[in-house]
Amino acid sequence: MVNWKGIFKSWVGVPVLILAVLLVVWLLPGYKSWQIQRAYDKVEEPYYTDTYGGATPEETYDLFIDALKDGDIELASKYFVIYKQDDWLKTLQEYQKEAIILSFVEELENTKKIWKKSDKNTESQISFVYPNRVTQDKIVNFEGQEIKIPAGNYTNETVFTKYPSGVWKIELL
Repeated sequence: MVNWKGIFKSWVGVPVLILAVLLVVWLLPGYKSWQIQRAYDKVEEPYYTDTYGGATPEETYDLFIDALKDGDIELASKYFVIYKQDDWLKTLQEYQKEAIILSFVEELENTKKIWKKSDKNTESQISFVYPNRVTQDKIVNFEGQEIKIPAGNYTNETVFTKYPSGVWKIELL
């Protein structure tokens, strides 16, 4: 049996100590990278498991409108990209409180009629552009700040992003 207390009193203990240090140094980066990969996978998981959305951007848009028509604003907010869902839920709750959901739905349906696919589309992101005409100057209250929108012709854009789960989500409306 090896006397561990006495092993370091002779030169035999030096190689054992060096091997132990090398083993720790060799294993530690692998353990850290495993932890990093595990944390990354946990952050990315919702993008792979999210099933709210359609097989096409148009289908996602229609599902969003249908949820609004049914009064299910929580479901409607899930058709947005993950990091915007909470903000859109609050916005839709405000629209519901002010009883303007149906006029919002009507605006969305009219918008889809004049959509044109943008030229800058990719495999994972598609946008639709549509004209918007403001006939007279407007003052809009946005997050407590009044913004003046002068009369004129504008181009608006609706952007969809494809998730790794295969569904399309609304990124910009």
